Amino acid sequence: MKLHKHGKNYRLRLKDGDKWVWVNLGSDERAATEKAEDLLGISINNFTKAARRYREEVLYTKSPKTYVVQDRQLDKLITHFGHFPLEAIEPHHAIEYLDHYGNVSANREIALMRHVLTKCRHWGMLKINPFLSLQYRNPEGRRDRVVDYRELKFVMKRANARERYLMWLVYLTGLRREDALSITDMSFRDGFLHVTEGKTGKKVRIEVSPSLAKVRAKLAPLYFQGISESGIDSAWQRLRKKLQPYELFQLKDLRAAYAGEIEDQGGDATKSLGHSSRTVTQNHYLRNGRINKPSR
Repeated sequence: MKLHKHGKNYRLRLKDGDKWVWVNLGSDERAATEKAEDLLGISINNFTKAARRYREEVLYTKSPKTYVVQDRQLDKLITHFGHFPLEAIEPHHAIEYLDHYGNVSANREIALMRHVLTKCRHWGMLKINPFLSLQYRNPEGRRDRVVDYRELKFVMKRANARERYLMWLVYLTGLRREDALSITDMSFRDGFLHVTEGKTGKKVRIEVSPSLAKVRAKLAPLYFQGISESGIDSAWQRLRKKLQPYELFQLKDLRAAYAGEIEDQGGDATKSLGHSSRTVTQNHYLRNGRINKPSR
């Protein structure tokens, strides 16, 4: 199958009886490819077909942020693996891909491809997922930035009100950024802050302490409705210009600071952060190290 681009539009040359005709497929390459496959009756179970079904049946169920990231990742995977028949995909293809790109992004892309192939088993398109037990990946350094209370206060004084109280809110609650941005005044009721986690769909109730009550009072005229995550990213870049490189942290570092304080107080950070695995909490959020007592 060969698509031709005439001006802005893609076209496909098909035989209609004794004549050859051009069929206009539109200006979007992905949509044009799918239309061409339908017109030609291509039914081979290749990775392009699998990724297309994954988009239609699985990807839309994920959070908006995940959808955007993984939609882009699928495009990259299709470019590399699209023509592969599913039964011809083997573990060494993933290893070659990881070695070729050699970065953390490649790890995420192969992890997504592994899930696509798992869904293919569910759909009867594939008998065995060749990536299921694959352990090979590019080395990833763990983020170990530790933010203490003094650093937080220093940066908050240099931030605009919106970013300042977003920082304080995450530090007090350990919420993910997208969940913190979803809060309104109606989220506070019956002595709790009520949140439905965007990533897991789980409901969380956070006790409104005196400190959290003060944040609520400050937030009242500022709530984050209509503010996109890209808008927060832009605000962070503006804040970065006011600080030394080592002074600014990420919001996820405040989530880690929350986890550390919960553990130091004898609580369970895994439960508080909503993780299904203690390993995730230990590897990525408990950055202060355990507390030991001297022998005497």
